[in-house]
Amino acid sequence: MLDATGDEAYLARLEGPLYAVVGFAPDIAFYMSGADPYRGDRLGRLGLTREGLARRDHLVLSRCLRVGIPVVVTLAGGYATALEETVEIHCTTIRTAARLLREA
Repeated sequence: MLDATGDEAYLARLEGPLYAVVGFAPDIAFYMSGADPYRGDRLGRLGLTREGLARRDHLVLSRCLRVGIPVVVTLAGGYATALEETVEIHCTTIRTAARLLREA
């Protein structure tokens, strides 16, 4: 990924590898849901919005759920200037997982 990669480019690049992993049909997936791609992160150099990160979470989790791959979610990274932003990004990941499980 290039520095300052935004939502659309990031999500488009995620499609191929995600499709390959799901097609491989592993017994379990470990999803490291990092907050460091956030554009407000002091250390990460990507440029995703909070909405883009939420779309990433939904994409990964829904694909695994759809084909029956159990997922372990680990929260990682996140060095936004405002701690509340990092916390909210991680909370959104958990809310997304909970919503998808309720809808399944």
